[in-house]
Amino acid sequence: MEAMTEPNAAYRLTGLTLKNGWVVGERLKTGTEAGGSGGFFSVSYAVSKDGRTAFLKAFDLVKALKRGQAQGRSLVSILGDQAKAFTFETDLHDLCAGAKLRRVVRIIDHGEVDVPPEGHEQILQIPYMIMELADGGDVRGYLGKNTAVDLEMKLTYLKDVVLGLFQLHGVKIAHQDLKPSNVMIFGEVMAKVGDLGRASSQDHVSLHDNLDVAGDKNYAPPEQLYGYPLVGWLDRRMRCDLYQFASVIVFVFFGRTLNNALFEYLPQDIKPAFFHGTCSSYDTALPFLLSSFDTAISEWETQCPIWLGKDLMQIIRQAGHPDYLQRGARKALRQSVPQLGLDRFVSEFQRLILRASIEARKEASRAIA
Repeated sequence: MEAMTEPNAAYRLTGLTLKNGWVVGERLKTGTEAGGSGGFFSVSYAVSKDGRTAFLKAFDLVKALKRGQAQGRSLVSILGDQAKAFTFETDLHDLCAGAKLRRVVRIIDHGEVDVPPEGHEQILQIPYMIMELADGGDVRGYLGKNTAVDLEMKLTYLKDVVLGLFQLHGVKIAHQDLKPSNVMIFGEVMAKVGDLGRASSQDHVSLHDNLDVAGDKNYAPPEQLYGYPLVGWLDRRMRCDLYQFASVIVFVFFGRTLNNALFEYLPQDIKPAFFHGTCSSYDTALPFLLSSFDTAISEWETQCPIWLGKDLMQIIRQAGHPDYLQRGARKALRQSVPQLGLDRFVSEFQRLILRASIEARKEASRAIA
């Protein structure tokens, strides 16, 4: 067994049999271990049962305790919050499964497992949830490919992601932490949105609802990074998801985040604290962000095939606009009751997928000739 970086009960599930017959296999590298941007108090494993494989997410209570105690919180309040977080996330997954959201990773089982004690440990009962295992990993493994066939695949994955967001919003859930590591690939033909650990529900309060940034700050929209106060569900939650989706598009096609492009060349007195700046005013920074956005859009268009560049830039411009009020499909925003129009983005990706298929056939014909 590999050396444990944090030797506590959550890291010692390998070999255990869970109450419903699932056998815990090897620990999976996720977050910073896998070259990503980290996670929130969880450890991942492969599990199997009757020839079926799945993905287990174990809650790392020791890490949560250490963080909470460093903040001066009591043991009771920390454990209480972790219990609420576990219940909230499993309830959201159960809701998604009941609504048959086919582009959201499905929960299979959840419960608690007793882990044999070691040393002076006190916490031995670890909550877990079991979900579909993405046999293709996450979308980060599909970067750097630019033939028409590969572009068709990327566009298909992105269509599935925005469809997953559309489905989540339809049951009043906002993801809040959409990033490449949470875009899971199944059979290399389908993508699903995974990890609802930082999601918000319009009908139920979660522990992180009051945070300026609920998820990964590398993918957070500018208004959140500058601490700009938003209250309404559409502006604060749904538009955050759409911005993060735009950043996933940028990452899939150009290998970087949208925030890196926006903040890279801004002076320090315009950048937010997360990007080592001193500015705390979204209104002050917005004109500079718009300029950076326009520059990036122009550069990215030149890196795309002629048939794709303009249309893809239109999607990024509408989904990832630094001005949150401009974020959304243009025709949907002009309706009497403004909407984001995620279904319109789905349709646009479907059109581009068809075009990519046509271009792939052309490439194949030229290769034969």
